Amino acid sequence: MLTRRLLGLSGGLRLHLVLLVLLGLGVTATYVGQGLLIARVIAGVFTGDVLAAMFVPLLGVVGLQAVRVVLLWLREERAMITAGLVKERVRTRLYGRLLELGPGYVIRERTGTVTSTFVDGVEALEKYFAVFVPQVFMSIIGAAVIALIIVILDPVVGAIVIVCAALVPLAPRLSRRLMGGTSKEWWRLYREIYAENLDAVQGMGTLKAFGATEQRAADLHAQAEAFSKASIRLTLVSVMFLGIVGVAESAGTALSVGVGALRLADGALLVGGLLTILLLAREAFRPLHDLQAAFHQAYAAFTTSEGILAVLDAEPEVPHGGARIAQLPSELDIRFIDVGFRYREDGPQALNGLSFHVAPQETVALVGRSGAGKTTVVSLLLRFFQTQEGRIEVGGTDVRQIPPEQLRSLIAVVAQDSYLFHGTVRRNLLLGRPEASGADLEAAACAAEAHDFISRLPQGYETIVGERGLKLSGGERQRITIARALLKDAPLLILDEATSSIDSANEAAILRALERLTAGRTTLVIAHRLSTVRHADRIIVMEAGRAVEAGAHPELLERRGTYARLVAAQEGAA
Repeated sequence: MLTRRLLGLSGGLRLHLVLLVLLGLGVTATYVGQGLLIARVIAGVFTGDVLAAMFVPLLGVVGLQAVRVVLLWLREERAMITAGLVKERVRTRLYGRLLELGPGYVIRERTGTVTSTFVDGVEALEKYFAVFVPQVFMSIIGAAVIALIIVILDPVVGAIVIVCAALVPLAPRLSRRLMGGTSKEWWRLYREIYAENLDAVQGMGTLKAFGATEQRAADLHAQAEAFSKASIRLTLVSVMFLGIVGVAESAGTALSVGVGALRLADGALLVGGLLTILLLAREAFRPLHDLQAAFHQAYAAFTTSEGILAVLDAEPEVPHGGARIAQLPSELDIRFIDVGFRYREDGPQALNGLSFHVAPQETVALVGRSGAGKTTVVSLLLRFFQTQEGRIEVGGTDVRQIPPEQLRSLIAVVAQDSYLFHGTVRRNLLLGRPEASGADLEAAACAAEAHDFISRLPQGYETIVGERGLKLSGGERQRITIARALLKDAPLLILDEATSSIDSANEAAILRALERLTAGRTTLVIAHRLSTVRHADRIIVMEAGRAVEAGAHPELLERRGTYARLVAAQEGAA
């Protein structure tokens, strides 16, 4: 329960945890002191002490209660601060790791599953570090000190307290062993229902359009029912163990007092000693009771931390780091040499011995049916994945020798799905070049024919575009994406279906912007609409991960091969 890996998530906050332990021990000390003073007062009643003699102990009890209130307040405050710092550091590590893992990791995981780990998984650590971890040390130290005091008063009763107290901490271990399967099932169902609900929200328009809301609601209801039953099973097991521990604590206290009474009758123990044992025996079990309660508050962390550690332990598809390459030429080319790639070891080949060359400042289009491997080419060039066979060169250098960050700084991408982040137009434009001046930003927007419509927005460049840029039209989003690529001013350009979803009203403006963008750059175009690539310097036709044809548009039509059939099929469909 206090594993090195799990404690390591605290991120160097050991002093904060030590302070929580000390504050907790201070609270325990006030209970012990209070018990000793009350025992003294009660013993005074039996021995006939005058009221004046009891005034100081009673005043001490009041003072200890006041001190305990302050210590409890400080402990709660420090616990909240510590929990907040732990969650902040864990999330920082997780997001940093996710950025290292890149799209290669995210593409294999559901968005809702990853999100639930980053949100609720991290939230579950709050009780673990703020409550459970300090309570472990407080319980061990506090119970041991109180038991030692009782041993000094009477070794026999002290031995009974030690034996009973030693049995209580076994409950969390047994509890975790029996609850382990139930807890993992609960967390699995939770992540699934989280992911399904996120899908339903993101796809609400599609569900409405296809009249599938009732069916999806029924599916979610069934999942919610299964999750509810798993939650009830987990709660039942938890409550059962809390009851068992409560009985053990009460039995230990009662047994200690009973044996103490017998020792008093035999003359081995004085009245004052029995009263002290009576009050301290309960205090000996208080820290252990608090430990059991803390364990069940923090139990979710034992399961959710597995997802957190799995992300932190995951290896990126492409290793990061390395020294920047200073010898790259000013004009870059792209070369694929016998590249083979599979997304899964047991899956089909996405690329199979693919070879082609894009010369400096040349525009080459990759075309082919869906599944031919065009998008895989882009992912490998951006090093979202690692090639398994062959090699890819940029500027004559194997991309495996170029740090991914440097390689991606050389490439600008304009994709079919023009992703804009929630924020201002300016923030989205500066994504690839944060240090750009206002003049450079406006020049890029003008070149992308975006400046006029941006100026007409309510706050101009400071207008919030909404999640995924939904406050803008498709053509406006595309022109902002082109302006972003122009502002980045990278020597290599990828146009991934950049004109596939634009309307005729925006097509002319976007095509003019793209013409400015491709000027002087080595450009790789991915396209389904063959009418958009007729003016490319060369067209490469892909099938089953291979390049089966290459040439200019007129040349490929004359061959009457795969490309000519694709053109005829699209023209016939039109």
